[in-house]
Amino acid sequence: MNRLLIILSTLLALLSSCSEKQQGEAVQSSEGFDITGVWELIDRVSPIGAPYMYGGNSTGYKMYDTDSTFYNFSLTQLDGRMFVVPHSIGCYIIDIDVDTSYVEGGREMPLSIIDDSTIVTIWKGKFTETWRRVSNIHTSRKEEFRTICRIAQQEKVAHKPFELEISAKERELKHIFSKYYGIVIMFGFIVVFAVVYAIVVTRRKRHIEQKLAAIKEELQERSTLVIDAIKQEETDFFQSDYYQALRPRLAAGENMTDEDWREMEQQINSVYTGFSRKLRSLYDFSDVEFQVCLLIKLGVSNNDIAAVINRAPNSVSSIRGRLHKKVLGPDGGAKEWDDFVLSL
Repeated sequence: MNRLLIILSTLLALLSSCSEKQQGEAVQSSEGFDITGVWELIDRVSPIGAPYMYGGNSTGYKMYDTDSTFYNFSLTQLDGRMFVVPHSIGCYIIDIDVDTSYVEGGREMPLSIIDDSTIVTIWKGKFTETWRRVSNIHTSRKEEFRTICRIAQQEKVAHKPFELEISAKERELKHIFSKYYGIVIMFGFIVVFAVVYAIVVTRRKRHIEQKLAAIKEELQERSTLVIDAIKQEETDFFQSDYYQALRPRLAAGENMTDEDWREMEQQINSVYTGFSRKLRSLYDFSDVEFQVCLLIKLGVSNNDIAAVINRAPNSVSSIRGRLHKKVLGPDGGAKEWDDFVLSL
């Protein structure tokens, strides 16, 4: 009987508290415990020990206000968006002095206070629920939860998902992200391209250095007999019928056919063994660049080269200087490139 009187008096006090809505009056309890705030359901176990939680990506929450009102809702994610699912609104009262008396929505429920951040209740006399305090929810967000739960109660649409509006700060961050997303992606591509380009350039430079070292070593190892033999073949070549017929055509600036260029390369390689192989091992020459090199090897002047390949003389000079920079480095120009080609 005494127990019943306590519960009835508690309910009367609760109803009075909920009706008056005294927002500034905090719920009092002994030992400094305060249940007000937002609590997250972290575990629910049935009497037979089987765990049970909200389905999918949903998580249960309760929010206790200082006016003895509680809001029961869950948060769920769907397609990257967050929804609030309101369940109920009611009044609660907690009194630790009376065997930890806890009444929620007119139902007395056992309550165990583990510590200031964790409580355990028995829901419907069946499920043991463990709740943990959430301390990082902003005041404006709590007001959203209240508003949604009240609307659901007024419209009698409990358990209907309401999309959660993002905060002003979140909207600002989202706007900034969407605004600069393209710039960030582009900057990322530029950085990746720069890194890849640096790696390619470094590897190509190392490759050229290795090939140049091999060519230099090969030239240094030529014996006097080999050098004399090459000079003799060179003399014979410039006196040959092929060169005597080619020379007037080059002086006249006559355009060469693809077959003419192939034959010219073969003739040069027959005198200067491995000329094409050595040159092509250093760089991926375009057709015009390699043709310029063939004509340099034949001792053709810059103006005549320009006429044969149908370019301006200054363009030919630029090609020669650019090849020196790409293959041998920046210290040199057109003349130094000619000297290198003639040395092969």
